[in-house]
Amino acid sequence: SDMVIICPPPPLPPQMESLEQTASSLPLLPPPPFLTKTFDMVDDPSTDAIVSWSPSGTDSFVVWDPPQFAQQLLPRHFKHSNFSSFVRQLNTYVRKSIFLFWLLAS
Repeated sequence: SDMVIICPPPPLPPQMESLEQTASSLPLLPPPPFLTKTFDMVDDPSTDAIVSWSPSGTDSFVVWDPPQFAQQLLPRHFKHSNFSSFVRQLNTYVRKSIFLFWLLAS
């Protein structure tokens, strides 16, 4: 089966720098459940044949076996087994998540 590589978007534009100052004064909230569940799936070494961090590190992950990802992993963590829905939902978080984790790491 085909593998799917999910990578972060390109870097934020320079005008986002002022958001860093604004965001640093806001209280930190826990990440949304979707992101923590996704992280747990990717970070679990027992699922590396299906999904794992990319060989270059933890800035992206690879779904090596999308059918098994949908059949085995999605139902364990989410209320569905639809890979396309997972990717759509991930896309709604990617830009926000990268920015959030960038702020937390800096």
